[in-house]
Amino acid sequence: MDKQQSTQAPLGSVHPFPALKPGHRLVPAKVGRTDETSVIAYVECPIFCIEDHVDEPVRNIEDIVHRGDTASVLVPTFGYGAYPIQMHATVESDPTATDPQFRAAHITVQDAGGSAYSHLTPEMAERLADEAVTFASKLREYARTARLHNQLPAEVAA
Repeated sequence: MDKQQSTQAPLGSVHPFPALKPGHRLVPAKVGRTDETSVIAYVECPIFCIEDHVDEPVRNIEDIVHRGDTASVLVPTFGYGAYPIQMHATVESDPTATDPQFRAAHITVQDAGGSAYSHLTPEMAERLADEAVTFASKLREYARTARLHNQLPAEVAA
């Protein structure tokens, strides 16, 4: 009887795949200077991240940033030459940042042009949300005041 060759690696020579952190999944990311020299690396990606790390390649793996869906608000205008105000918010994480607050999931709020940024901890975002609710209530009050004021001249003239 012939001895069959074992296809199993000797014990201790195989390294187990490390477990993913809770709330993460393994995704491909395109990394490299050019399309010709880029490689696909697999990175841990938070579940909130909607970035396609292959379609949006980076030069270095340390440049990968994770971003969630964007919530936006547009403040319209009827004025001549005026531009509407836009604000956007998203959950973000930079896993290789030196500052632990940027490595942790945080909320980024920015204007439409990207010239003004605010980085918020979850607690700061909750306080801002409370202030936004108060602002929205005041905005409704101002709308009622303006509407009533605009109706008064029409009623007096009648």
